[in-house]
Amino acid sequence: MKRKGFSIVEVLIALAIFSIAILGIGATIVYNIKFAKINKLRERALYKADKLLNYLTSLPYDSSCLTVGIRNCQTDAGTCCNGFAGDPKISYSVENLETDMKKISVTVRFKSGDYEGGVSLEQIKGNW
Repeated sequence: MKRKGFSIVEVLIALAIFSIAILGIGATIVYNIKFAKINKLRERALYKADKLLNYLTSLPYDSSCLTVGIRNCQTDAGTCCNGFAGDPKISYSVENLETDMKKISVTVRFKSGDYEGGVSLEQIKGNW
């Protein structure tokens, strides 16, 4: 008489294959969640950099915020960083390119676990 169904060996092999497949999918999900968080932080950093750069370029050419040098928003008294004063992750620099031209660079850093990244934006402002 022939029995219908699977033997214990067949069931164990099927479970082993299924477990390996589930582990691979699980690792992919964890990886995607980690990088989704990093991308969200990068998007926020880009928003902050863009907002600050737009603010700085809207200032008059001879504004005290646009003197040549490197500044950190952590030490800003609230006049140049437009709402981001006190944030140690935001800095900007101003340098002279030519007569009546300045390059404004804004950098925002972020960290997620052991990953550190940053976003930098630059724009040229003229006095014409």
